[in-house]
Amino acid sequence: MISFLIKHKKIILIITLVFFLGSIVYLGADAYRRGNFSNTAAQVGSADITYRDLYRVTEDRARVLRNQGVDVDEEMMKYLRQQFLAALISEEVLNQAAHKAGLEVSDYEVAYDIQTSPLFAQNGQFNKTAYEYALKRSLGMSPAEFEKQLRKGKLADRFRGVLYSYYKLTPEEIKYAYKVQHGNLKDFEKNKEDFASQLMDTKMETAQIGFFDQFNNEVEIKTFLQD
Repeated sequence: MISFLIKHKKIILIITLVFFLGSIVYLGADAYRRGNFSNTAAQVGSADITYRDLYRVTEDRARVLRNQGVDVDEEMMKYLRQQFLAALISEEVLNQAAHKAGLEVSDYEVAYDIQTSPLFAQNGQFNKTAYEYALKRSLGMSPAEFEKQLRKGKLADRFRGVLYSYYKLTPEEIKYAYKVQHGNLKDFEKNKEDFASQLMDTKMETAQIGFFDQFNNEVEIKTFLQD
């Protein structure tokens, strides 16, 4: 089972990092109904990441995998918890950096996402009663809690966009990297587009790792997950 996750590790991490922004439909309820996970799984500065949040998103993703026919055993659950904890830490780091940079997400943006979601609509229109009922029944969350998480996801995504905007690929850089990797420029024009996309992904990943290293020098990050 672990081989499946390792194979799809990049996809899982990408989904995780944008989890609260685009996954209203995936947020589950079982972890909320199974208990009150209030102990701290990690700390980013003075901000806590609770086991309640960690188990909620982990069990929900495990449910999605099971629905796809994947046998999610305890070994895989441990792996998922580690990956999702890293993702929740990433989101908190990006939020703190965004606040420090003066970025924000307006009430209008949060309201727009909610009011245009088909999950909270009746007869094609947003319905406040349906919204509150869906959160309480399916997520075990109040509107204030849900909107806070949605805002955090959007803010993290916004800062990530700002971070990435500083990094560009020049034609010379693409050609040089291709030659280094392949030893020549054979089929360069044919493969240039796909290669440039992969090179940009690598560059963005390196940029994010560098940013997190720098952030960790300024703000202490602690993890307490024991599996």
